[in-house]
Amino acid sequence: MEHWILAGDVGGTKTAVGLYRPVDLRRDGSIGDPPSPAVHKRYRSIDYDGLVPIIRDFLLEHRGLVGNGVVTATFGVAGPVLGNRSETTNLPWIIDAQEMESSFGWEKGSVHLVNDLVAMGWGINLVGQSGILSLRKGIRDPTGNSVLVAPGTGLGEALLLNGGAVLRPIPSEGGHSDWAPVTRLQLQLLEYLWTIYPHVSSERLLSGPGILHLYRFLIRDLPEDPLFSPTMPDESLPELITHAALVENNRYACDTLELFAEILAQEVGNMALKVLATGGVYIGGGIPGKIRTFLQTEVFLKRISEKGRYAELLGKIPVSVLINEETPLLGAAFEAWTRHSGTMAG
Repeated sequence: MEHWILAGDVGGTKTAVGLYRPVDLRRDGSIGDPPSPAVHKRYRSIDYDGLVPIIRDFLLEHRGLVGNGVVTATFGVAGPVLGNRSETTNLPWIIDAQEMESSFGWEKGSVHLVNDLVAMGWGINLVGQSGILSLRKGIRDPTGNSVLVAPGTGLGEALLLNGGAVLRPIPSEGGHSDWAPVTRLQLQLLEYLWTIYPHVSSERLLSGPGILHLYRFLIRDLPEDPLFSPTMPDESLPELITHAALVENNRYACDTLELFAEILAQEVGNMALKVLATGGVYIGGGIPGKIRTFLQTEVFLKRISEKGRYAELLGKIPVSVLINEETPLLGAAFEAWTRHSGTMAG
């Protein structure tokens, strides 16, 4: 009976699911193309009331391939995971590993939930050089730890411990910690956001909804919105703002992404300091790869390093962007395989 690795990347906007053969996930240390799933599919998370219905649809569609094969599964979830259970941050879902095992008749202990940034962190070990865009080569400490900052539907962050052959991710909910302004304009931004939220976290700015907050702050004194009709749904506007900046070179949209990049750089520098990330900084998530032209600048790198007495140290740290969208799915599969085979992720 064939053994299958089932991997999932559960986000507030989309959920990706893939089936892998364990042999394809063996990591020999070589740099090449990342392993590919035998089959994979993306679903709109909002179309479902939980993860179980998505997995049921996926397995039903591919029942001819899986049959009654043995499954080991790992799902990266956008939210804190406690006791192999998660109440997702940007979805009204409760995901319970034991419930999933019971629903599909899988063995006890076959399903493991991890934070989505943990999955993304494991994935860095597999994506290869083609999946990583270097913004600054810097001086990488071969024994140093790294950090991962990933804005998407929300803001995820993780510590990446140097495990020698692999980076070992440690979860964090640092994206929900307090955000602090560092310029007069940002101070005005904080005061603006205080009229909306009693607590302003970094995620309120460094996320899809955050892009919309920044845009509306910058046009707050205009008599009307220069780009969008009041009837347009909020959930579609961050992508349209990004398109207006990248394709149409719209002034207000460009100003929005420049401010986003400025605040992202500050947060990246903060995280690098907090964990002394001499092994490097990785920027992931759904947004950075799309707006990479706003990150591939000396201004962005300089802003990361503007931390007073530690500017010189931060100026030497390598900075990269993850550009392979399947990194979290790969990482979930890798975690499941290492757990199944009894190797380092356990």
